[in-house]
Amino acid sequence: MRGKQNRLRLARFVILVGFIVVALVVLSVFIPRAGISVEVVQRAEVIGTMKLLSVRVSNNNFETLQNITIQFGDNGEIQSIGNMGPFSSVMITPDREDRNFDKAIVEGNNSIIR
Repeated sequence: MRGKQNRLRLARFVILVGFIVVALVVLSVFIPRAGISVEVVQRAEVIGTMKLLSVRVSNNNFETLQNITIQFGDNGEIQSIGNMGPFSSVMITPDREDRNFDKAIVEGNNSIIR
C-alpha cells in the first residue's frame, strides 16, 4: 500500500515538472518575439523581368493594436493599415515612388508603439 502511494506522488511530481518545462519553453519562444515586427520580402520571376517588393507587418502581441500606420523612409507617404488582432500579419506593397526606402517606420496605438 505504501509503495503505491509513493508511485502516485512520483507520477504527480513528474507530470507537474513536465508542465513547468513546457510552459518555460513556450514562454521563451513567444516573449522575445512580442511586439511589432517588419519583414521586407523581395521576389523575382525566373528570368528576372518582374520584381515584387512587399513588406510584412506582424503583430506578435496578445492584444489588438489600433491605428497602425507605416511610412517608407523619412519622406514617404504614411499609409494606414488599421487595427491588427493578436498574432496577425498584413502584407503591404509600397508605392512606386517609395520603393527606394532605407527604413520602414511602423506606429501603432496612437504612436505609443513604434
